[in-house]
Amino acid sequence: MRLAVLGMGRMGHALTERLLAGGHAITVWNRTPHKADDLVAKGARSAATPAEATQVAEVTFMSLADDDAVREVVSGPDGAATGLGDGVLVDASTVSPETSAQVARAVSGRFLAAPILGAPAAVLSGDAVYIISGPHELYERVRPAFEALADEGHRRVVGEDPTLAATLKLLSNYLLLSGIAILAETIATAQAVGLADDLISDYFGHLPLVAPALRNRLDDMVSGDHKGWFATRLGAKDLRLAEGLARAHGVPLPLAEAVKRRYEQAAAEGWGDADIGAVVELVRRGRTGSAADGAISGAQQRVG
Repeated sequence: MRLAVLGMGRMGHALTERLLAGGHAITVWNRTPHKADDLVAKGARSAATPAEATQVAEVTFMSLADDDAVREVVSGPDGAATGLGDGVLVDASTVSPETSAQVARAVSGRFLAAPILGAPAAVLSGDAVYIISGPHELYERVRPAFEALADEGHRRVVGEDPTLAATLKLLSNYLLLSGIAILAETIATAQAVGLADDLISDYFGHLPLVAPALRNRLDDMVSGDHKGWFATRLGAKDLRLAEGLARAHGVPLPLAEAVKRRYEQAAAEGWGDADIGAVVELVRRGRTGSAADGAISGAQQRVG
């Protein structure tokens, strides 16, 4: 198929690489030039605007940072909606259900939401899970592209309402981010009482109470490198969206408020681009005060 991918962050880059490996013709666009030069060298074509990319594609994927970026790339000057024609727009970004609904209207219903559960590495290996919602006939048109991304067991088609996938992704990220915040406190406490790092990693790495999605960050949180892909600033953004979703339906989330503040604080204290596991440093800093500053500074240098 003729495909386009808008957004060359780590996830968009991984999507493109996986689709190229599946034999599809890919056009890429990114706001910052040259972020896809390696993909162009592998056969992708670069477009100057989202409209130009969508004009040559049967299906256009988006992977962007937040709601504002999605709305601008779709509806702004030379946006994707301008060039889409009869094509299908697939949004893999993590956004609010309201934004999914707005985008669906902007492209006259030719829209599927397909946020991703998993890291860019999981996209490359075919192990990521795609939560897909939107008109079934559009999914059937797009199916060859999804088959290149993952097998059927990794594609969760949840209904024809385009907002369903965004809702489920926000709730999933709420579970993940809350779990990471609790694991951070657990690790910091284990280290404070003098447990060896290798014992902490081995014990909690095999404990059924620690979910696999948390376990894969365990060593990083113990060591303090925080070189993962899910930035704390984006974690804070997703928690704000989850909290807003619940509030809009009359459900207070006091735990979400507390967890959100942790990620916002981590981002404000210099960990904004570090992986979400960096919230452990807030616990360490609270425990050891200035004595932790040197360790935190060293870990920040390793991330940067």
